[in-house]
Amino acid sequence: TSLLSTLLLGSALAEPEHCSAADMPRVSLGDGNMLPAVGLGLYYTPPGAVAQEIVREALRLGYRHLDTAGFYENEADVGRAVRESGIPREQIHITSKVWPEAEGRWVEDGFAAVLDAVNASVAALGTRADLYLIHWPVNPDQRIEYWLALEEAQRLGLARSIGVSNFGVAHLQQLIDSPRTSVVPAANEVELHPFLRKDELEAFCAARGIRLIAYSPLARALRLDHPSLEAAAARHGVSTAQVLVRWSVQHGYVPLPKSVRSERVAQNVDVFGFELSAQEMAALDALDERLFTEWEEWGQLDPTALP
Repeated sequence: TSLLSTLLLGSALAEPEHCSAADMPRVSLGDGNMLPAVGLGLYYTPPGAVAQEIVREALRLGYRHLDTAGFYENEADVGRAVRESGIPREQIHITSKVWPEAEGRWVEDGFAAVLDAVNASVAALGTRADLYLIHWPVNPDQRIEYWLALEEAQRLGLARSIGVSNFGVAHLQQLIDSPRTSVVPAANEVELHPFLRKDELEAFCAARGIRLIAYSPLARALRLDHPSLEAAAARHGVSTAQVLVRWSVQHGYVPLPKSVRSERVAQNVDVFGFELSAQEMAALDALDERLFTEWEEWGQLDPTALP
């Protein structure tokens, strides 16, 4: 309790202004379903009481978009916090994901493995997913089977929208071109920030109505002191983290900032009261240095470039 109080309630004496749910714009996925323009990323959020408290606090601060995954092991905590919030379920968007492994059923019967995983996610959440994703483009021979399982999950009402994560152009083309598939991915969730641009992928997705969702939009705080960010932040009276979130929003991405500190959770969603100029956007656009913040986690590779 003391840890949670320190992390989440330490700023109670200086209550931050925050974005109300009514202020949060919504944008469309590729299939026409809508989702809030900024979400709360829950990767590396410890399951149990910490995850529940972070989600409760985020909902209180105006967030209505929560991004979890089976891999994160906090789906049940997200579901519980949503149920206990008193907020009507239809006002809250929940994304979850399946992480196919490179062995066992995942390479032998991918369709059944993924459909079972979706059912497990829905059971843990206690509700359907608003968006359900294939977490990474592993096992090329099973990729179509994975996608057909998500199409079936959508037909069964387990997920309103379906999409992918960490998919590159070739992976998306494979799904779209297959004569066996009938649904174009509604979204692709990838690492995106000024220090890691994905222009080819962005152009491909834009032409097909696939919404890009940006994870690690703050570049894991590795460049928050960059002069271009500091200059823009000073001009607008905001934090450099807010500048990064706003950059994503203006590009049409749906950013998923994360933090366990209440004041930062509030700041990260409070990005609709200012706009970066064309000159500021151009300066940030020029910062690409191929900074994969999860390079080590991915085994020193770019998942969007997998075979």
